[in-house]
Amino acid sequence: MTIYTDLEVDSLGVATLWLNRPQKFNALNAEFIAELSAKFKAINDEAGIRLFVLKARGKNFCAGADIEWMKASANLNYDENLADAKDLADMLWNLNQIKVPTLAVVHGAAYGGGVGLIACCDMAIAIDNSRICLSEANIGLIPATIGPYVQQTIGYKNSLYYSMTAEVIDAQTAEKIGLVQKVFSADEADIAVKQFIQNFLKKGPKAQQACKELFNKVYSSDFNADLKRYTEEMIAIRRTSDEGQNGLQAFLEKKKPNWVN
Repeated sequence: MTIYTDLEVDSLGVATLWLNRPQKFNALNAEFIAELSAKFKAINDEAGIRLFVLKARGKNFCAGADIEWMKASANLNYDENLADAKDLADMLWNLNQIKVPTLAVVHGAAYGGGVGLIACCDMAIAIDNSRICLSEANIGLIPATIGPYVQQTIGYKNSLYYSMTAEVIDAQTAEKIGLVQKVFSADEADIAVKQFIQNFLKKGPKAQQACKELFNKVYSSDFNADLKRYTEEMIAIRRTSDEGQNGLQAFLEKKKPNWVN
């Protein structure tokens, strides 16, 4: 049963999942994590999805861990905490493994696990009122389950610095370090995000998914002869695909490709 999220799918194939626990600043607890995990996993079974967008209702994107959940975890033993952590790690993994391109739209506070949600998405847009923080060190913890995704996104030194200092990151700094790719003012945000999505949907859908596959493979592999061969095969596959052929022909004939409505 849906409690903390709302899923909307439009006619263009944009699936928007809303974090919908605004009275608690969209803070994560066990039930919320389980619901998100199931929703993220189910997206791969939805036909016709071009883009998955993660947004939040209320004044904040995600304030990290719910206070009551944190209180309960303090009374758990090691094995119980390990199971709790696995649920969180599985949720992040399921978001990161969505096959179609993913976009986080961030506003207000994004703390702790909220930063993980951003880092697990392929792209992120921030409203200029965003306040982002790897806040775990403030209470003697570490950003463990989100750590791999954060480091992949902002790099080793930035990950160390912002996790050890728990310094609040504004939207402009988040863009500078690569956590988000675009920053819009609150006044222009709705229109700007819609325009971004409209432009995104004008590109080849299978090519976009192939880009995701390519760079995930490149990031997780040493650059050797096997990876070199893989890149050669990927471009050959795309050039000979129906979408690639149509795109090239449309470009040469100065027409729109089939996927542009």
